[in-house]
This record gives sequence, structure tokens and C-alpha cells, in this order.
Amino acid sequence: MSFILQAILAVTIVLISIFLVKLYKARTFARQLWKQGFPMPPHHWLFGHIALSANILRSLPPFAHGVYVGDQIRQRYPHLDGAFYLDTWPFGPLTLVLMSPNMMYQLTQANQIPKDKGLRHFLQPLTGKEDLVTLEGAAWKRWRGIFNPGFSANHISTLIPGMVEEVEIFKSLFGKHARNGDMFYLEEASLSLTIDIIGRVVLDHKFASQTRHNVLTTALRNQLEWCTTGLNINPLEYVNIFRPFVHIYNTRRMNRYLTDELGQRYSAIQDNASKRNKSVIDLALKSYLEENPSATGITADFKAFAMAQIKLFIFAGHDTTSAGRRLHHPDILAKVRAEHDSVFGPNVRAAASILSSKPLLLNKLPYTLAVIKESLRMYPTVAALRDGQPGFFISSESGQNLPTNHCVIWGDHYGTQNNPRYWTRPNDFLPERFLVPEGDELYPPKNAWRPFERAPRNCIGQELALTEIKVMLALTIREFDFKDDYEEFDALKKNPKGWNVNGQRAYMMRRGGGHPADHYPCKVTFAHAGKEKDAG
Repeated sequence: MSFILQAILAVTIVLISIFLVKLYKARTFARQLWKQGFPMPPHHWLFGHIALSANILRSLPPFAHGVYVGDQIRQRYPHLDGAFYLDTWPFGPLTLVLMSPNMMYQLTQANQIPKDKGLRHFLQPLTGKEDLVTLEGAAWKRWRGIFNPGFSANHISTLIPGMVEEVEIFKSLFGKHARNGDMFYLEEASLSLTIDIIGRVVLDHKFASQTRHNVLTTALRNQLEWCTTGLNINPLEYVNIFRPFVHIYNTRRMNRYLTDELGQRYSAIQDNASKRNKSVIDLALKSYLEENPSATGITADFKAFAMAQIKLFIFAGHDTTSAGRRLHHPDILAKVRAEHDSVFGPNVRAAASILSSKPLLLNKLPYTLAVIKESLRMYPTVAALRDGQPGFFISSESGQNLPTNHCVIWGDHYGTQNNPRYWTRPNDFLPERFLVPEGDELYPPKNAWRPFERAPRNCIGQELALTEIKVMLALTIREFDFKDDYEEFDALKKNPKGWNVNGQRAYMMRRGGGHPADHYPCKVTFAHAGKEKDAG
């Protein structure tokens, strides 16, 4: 046998031995937990929970989001409705899945433990070395403090006129589809709108993604399609040789675009030091200049971090576009429209100018906000992932102290917010949950609604997201009727009939956070006769 073959054989034996040792350790640790009575589905000595997970994934439609796995396990094992361990090594680490509001509170509010390394792995091609999601400790506090003013409710309200301009473009595109009677993808249109609004809010810049190609947004969305968390179900995704080259290419395009924009914003602030600054980045640059009064330019570190956050804000914002999915329900739609008539007046065409001049009117839409919150309850787009720590335990409702060492802790937002143990009629769309007084059976359980997470590490852009959705609804919901067109879409694609998750055809698919299946094909019509000219 040649030396090369001997070397290959030796390396193969070493790798197999390492794999078997790790497999033994992983299964032994999980089985010890199982034998000690800690909550988990039946555990196989060799395969752990791989067969169960594979069976669940096969039962779901293609590309259904991983957030459904925990909920599907709860449905199969109803006693596992608070927390359980899931052992799928080598496809992922041992995971402690939490679906209890109280245990979620312990994870992210009562304690501050490090975020899962898989988040850094996922975001690194997008944001580089550091970002607000994965920073810890003093560094996170400093940068969060710099960006907080730009996302305050008071500041966001001053930016509503710019949002109105972008939604007017959005509305004109709806008018074209209504006249043509064609099927289009509501998610794609909504994503472009969201990106354009974020451009106005964060950079005071018009991306114009709704009407033409934009280098930054195209590169960013392509980058997300090539990102991987390191927790992939398909092992072949780990060995894609093209991924690094795509990441490098997209990163160069994004950074070149943002370098020019940051330079322009910096010069504008220096030239108009006394002028009130509008965008989030303007406020951050102003803070930078106050800390560095003798600066003659932006340092490389500040520029790199600012660019990382701009990309992060676009990514996070474009993940929050699901809030209008249930507005085709006639009773709910009628209530929303009646509320808008009472606040903005019956003249639909005047809504844009009224809202631009009186942006605080958005605060007088309690039912609309309840509809948005209920949508985000049923379709939360993210989860809370933390690295378990030695000596850190989660206390269950039964009094067990669940060890977290050697685990990833998955705070399952979907499993928590759709859990019948804590929510009354969780499968029903009931905006009234957020309007009834405390003590009513529909009233949200404490710490159970958390689409933006809670505590200091909550989403910095939640006020922007809620405001954007309210503006979009205020300017479109009385002019247009929407109806999903999955029936025509499935017929065109020859998809099997009956695809759904928990009865929903618009289930969430994997594309960063949860996005509606197949980009939500739909048709739009004018809500009232004679609107064709008004919306043109």
C-alpha cells in the first residue's frame, strides 16, 4: 500500500474515532438527563431524537421554518408543553426548548447569559465581526446607547412624513395590480417597501427598491440566502464551496455603497452642525463627533460598525412584514376600516396629507395595533437563542431545575405564543386579547407576548416596525381588498393539495426569520367602485 493511501486511511480512522467518541458523549449525556426524569421525548440510545425530528420535518411542507419543530413535538407529546431537551447531534447541539412564559422570563429578563454562537455564525457574512445582536457586556451597552435615540418613539414620529411618501409608491403599485387583475407576491412588495422605509429612517437615503434595482439591497438579500447558522438540517449545506466567494462579492458591493453614503452623511453633518439631524446614522455620527470634537474623519472602526448596523437594521426590519395576513377576515377588516374613518375622516384620499401633518394620530388606533399584535403573536419571526452555562438552571413549573450546561437554550417564541397551556383559543385570531382588561380569560399571560423579545436586549427597532405597519395599513386598508391566491399558485406550480402547518397555508418558511410561504401570492381589488383613478 502506498504512503498516500496509508495516510488517507490513517486520517479516516482518526476522524471516525473522533466522531464516535463525540457521539458517545452526546448520547450518554442526553440519556443521563432522560434517566433522571428531565423532560424530553423518548430517547434512542444511538439516534437520540434524530428519527423523531426527521419524521416531523417530513410531515411539514417543504422549507417550513424550524420554529414549528418544537410546537409539533408538543402536539405529539402534550405533557412536554413547558420545556424539553432535544438531542439531534451531529446535526445540532443538545437543545433545551422553552415554551413557558415564566421560563422565557428566566432566560432573557431575569438573567443575561451569552447569545448562541450560531447567531454570530449566521450574521458574520452580513455584519462582519460585531453587531448589536451578538455583542455582550460593556461594548453592547455603549453601542446600544449610541443608537437608542434614533429609535425612540418621539424621534420615529418625526420620520412619518417620509414613510408616507414611500407607502404612496407602494399604494400606486397596488393600483396597477388591481387594474390588471394579476397575481403578485405581497411579501416581495412589502419587503421592498420596508427596505425603502428603513433607508429613509436609518440613512435619510432613498433606496427606491420599489421602483428600480438597488445594488445594496440586492446584495444584502442575496447574502441572506447564502447565510447558514451552523445548525443546518441538511449536512451538505456545510460544504458549499461557492458560499465564501458569494459572501466576499456581496460584502464588497454593500460596503462600497455604504462607504459613499456614510461619507456624505458625515460631510452633511459637519456643514450643518446646527441643523436638526433626522436619520439614525445622523444621530450616531453626531454622538461620535461630540465624543471626538477634533476628528477630521470617521475612524475605520466606527465606519465598520456603522455599516454593520445599517445592514443589520435592514435585515431585521425586512423580517417583520407578516402583520397584515388576517385582514381579509370581514369582521376584523370592517372594524379596522371604521377606526380609520373615525381618526382620519371618511375621505380616503386625504389620509396621506393628514397623517403627514399629524403623525401622532397613529397613536389613536388601538384596534389596529391589537390586530398587528395578534398577527405577531401567531407569526413571530424570530426566537431567543442562548448558550447554556455551568451552574445556570431554568426552573420549571413542576419545580425541576433544568441544567443548561452543554446545551443551546432555544426560547421558542412560536411555541410560547401558540401554546394552549397559556393562551385561550391560541389558534383563533382574536385582536380583542390586547384590548380586554386584566383578568379576562383572553388577556395575554404575563411575559407570553414577545415577538420583539423583552428586557434590555429587546429589539431596538420595534417602535419603527409597529409604526411602519400602522402607516402602511392607514394608507391602503380602506382602498384595497386583498385575497391570497394560493389555489392558483399551487395549480401553476403543480404543488400537492393541502399543504399547511396548523391549518395555515401561509405558514412561515425559512429565509432568515419566518416569512409567509411562497412569498404570499395574492390578488388585490379596489375596495370601492371608482377608486381606479384615485389610486393611479
